[in-house]
Amino acid sequence: MNRDKGIRPSNHIFAFVLLTAFIFAGGCVSLQKQPVKMPTASTDMMSTPTLVSEADKAWRMRDYVTSELYYTRLLARTDLPERVILPATERLAVSSYKSGHYHEAEARLEEWKRLSDKAISSPVWQEYYFETLHAIKNYSKLRDHLSKTMEDPFLPWAIRSAAGKNLSGMDQDAASLTALERLYVIAPENADKKELEQWVMKGLEDKSKAEIFAMNEFIPSGGTLKFPYDLLIFEKAVRQSEDTEYWPMSWRSMAGVIQNGQIADKTYFTEILSKLESKYGIPRVGIALVLPISGRFQEYGWKIVRGAGAAQWEMTKAGLDVDVQVINTEAPDWLERLQNLPPWYATIGGPLSVNAFKQLEQAGIYADKVTFSFLAKPGNLEEGKQAWRFFSSPEDQIRASLDLAVNDLGITRLAVLYPQEKFGRQMSKKFFDMAVKRGARITGMESYPPHDFPQWGKVVGKLVRAPQKKAQNEAEGLGEDAPLAETDFGAVFIPDTWHQAQLLIPHFFYHEADTLVFLGPELWSQALNSARDVEARNLRLTVAPGAWWPASDGAGRLKEIMDREGLGTPDFWIALGYDFIKFAGRLGTFSEGWTAETVNARIKDAQHMDFSLAPISWDAEGHASQKLYLFRPEQNGKTRIDADLVSTTLAKAKNRRAARVKAWGERQAELEAKKAEAAKQEKTE
Repeated sequence: MNRDKGIRPSNHIFAFVLLTAFIFAGGCVSLQKQPVKMPTASTDMMSTPTLVSEADKAWRMRDYVTSELYYTRLLARTDLPERVILPATERLAVSSYKSGHYHEAEARLEEWKRLSDKAISSPVWQEYYFETLHAIKNYSKLRDHLSKTMEDPFLPWAIRSAAGKNLSGMDQDAASLTALERLYVIAPENADKKELEQWVMKGLEDKSKAEIFAMNEFIPSGGTLKFPYDLLIFEKAVRQSEDTEYWPMSWRSMAGVIQNGQIADKTYFTEILSKLESKYGIPRVGIALVLPISGRFQEYGWKIVRGAGAAQWEMTKAGLDVDVQVINTEAPDWLERLQNLPPWYATIGGPLSVNAFKQLEQAGIYADKVTFSFLAKPGNLEEGKQAWRFFSSPEDQIRASLDLAVNDLGITRLAVLYPQEKFGRQMSKKFFDMAVKRGARITGMESYPPHDFPQWGKVVGKLVRAPQKKAQNEAEGLGEDAPLAETDFGAVFIPDTWHQAQLLIPHFFYHEADTLVFLGPELWSQALNSARDVEARNLRLTVAPGAWWPASDGAGRLKEIMDREGLGTPDFWIALGYDFIKFAGRLGTFSEGWTAETVNARIKDAQHMDFSLAPISWDAEGHASQKLYLFRPEQNGKTRIDADLVSTTLAKAKNRRAARVKAWGERQAELEAKKAEAAKQEKTE
């Protein structure tokens, strides 16, 4: 196989397909246009039998210009026997195409189909119809025809398969692969699926390495284990294996496709992998986890180890030799132990504490080992160049909240209420900056002393401008019971703990700000994991992001593995360990002198995996982002929400407010009517 051809222009992912070498009515028909030969004999003087004979003679001689003329004249005769009409129409269609009269060929092919319901089952008709529509550049009609032909269950599979393959060759985009995906799904027999797999692989072998990499960009999220995307990943891994640096990662990708991919001919792909294994050996990947295994945070460290063990066992069963070494960051010699690990332990996961990461940073270990921190920020190191992140960031949390408030709910006027301490100030500034970039406005911002509870009500009242609203009511002659005007913002961000937020939010209702969406940090959803007896009635518009949702597909798969191995119930920390080991195994090993560019290139491929946590992705510069879930409180924990649910809940809150204001107005009208009636009676007395 020549797998290293130079880049060449290509209009199609796969070449167009010819069904067979057609034996058609006494001669082999080529699809190539024939040289023009002008007929020498006049047809007017010929009898119909003579014209039939001459037309057939020209056909056999492959004189298609003459046969086109003769069959055209013949079909115009009124005394033509009925048995001759269909074969004459068939030959006229082909002759017209051969003569370069493509619009005439299309018309004759349509007539052929009208005369015989077996036409669309004919390989000859299908091929000439395809070539004719292609020649006249009627691509819309051609796509429609190929799609219908592929889906027609009454046609022979050879016809349907060729139509699907040709449909995949119409464009160089994701639609081509979608056509193949559908063709594979409807293939009636396992042998047909195997043939498709080998056909695709043969087409991929003829592509250059650059073309293979470009085609991998068309793989949709969540489609990596489906045909034909799994074959694209497999072939890309084959090409990457030429670089021994990529071999462990390539092996993992190929083995993953064979084990979990949607392929019928596992033997075919196993043989390819076996040949490469005999050349490069079965790779060994070493991963170091630096975690607190004793001390205050040991519970989290041990949970990560449990998740890592589950992933390691799964990968071992798949044939990948993964070594996981756990180093306790609470031990005084942990940095020395980390530095003394064998060279194949090239990837680090952790630490969990900021202090431990500072020690790792000061020791310079990040320069020798590819480090993925389990922190919101990799210390003072430059993300994507000196260290990487396998954890959500404050920006991820705020992005999820703004996606909901600004993009989904259309709330463009926002407020911030933050505690007067470091975390609150940092988060409020990030929220302000990110909201402004979205085109939103921060119309209210206040801070509160985190431990001076009596002051909170006044601060919230100031934020919602309760004193000004009451003064406005008084100026308009309204009583103290008059409803206060609605706030000029639709959502408020409160970067504090869930315990504090529960005490703060009721103050908004006290000041009649009861149509606000309350946005919080991930701290809220983490606390809600174990919350009980939450007063959720007034918290239905309270939203917090989080990375772990037990009911997600990825979490469900992890639960099955944990149950099967007797490892207990998974949670966020277990999922973190499980996902990281799977991810790090896909990265492969790194030799001495690795560069950030090498790491980022590996990450680009490794990130296409099924996460049990909310999925993490990295850009070309190695900057991570996690697409977090959104939750709201329930009486005993939390539930995942989406924009539709929040929108509906918000509309109900606004309706309740409108009903309250209307009821107040009606009561006022009744009181005014009674006063007027009383005044009228006084005058009459």
